[in-house]
Amino acid sequence: MAIGGVRSLGSIDPQAAYGAVRTAPEPRASFADQLAKAVDQVQDLSARKQEIVDEMVAGRTTEVHDVMIAAKESQLAFELLVEVRNKLLEAYQELMRMQV
Repeated sequence: MAIGGVRSLGSIDPQAAYGAVRTAPEPRASFADQLAKAVDQVQDLSARKQEIVDEMVAGRTTEVHDVMIAAKESQLAFELLVEVRNKLLEAYQELMRMQV
C-alpha cells in the first residue's frame, strides 16, 4: 500500500482548487530596484517640501500646516532611509567579520 506525501496546508492554492483562471505572477523587482525607488521617493518628497516652502515665502501659500506636514514627511522619509542604510552597512560589516 503506497502512502503519498503529506502536504502542508499552506501549499493548497484556493484558486486552483475552485477552478479559477490562474494568471502569470508579476515579476518581482530586485532589492536594488526597490532601494533605488525608495531613494527616488525621498528625493521627490524633499523637492515637494522645498516647492511648498518657496511658495509660502513668496506669499502664494497661506496654509502653514501644509508646509509643516510636507517638512515632517520629508524629514521622516530621510531618517528612514538613513536607518536602512545603517542596517545595510551593519549587515555588510557582520558578513565581512565572518570566518569561512
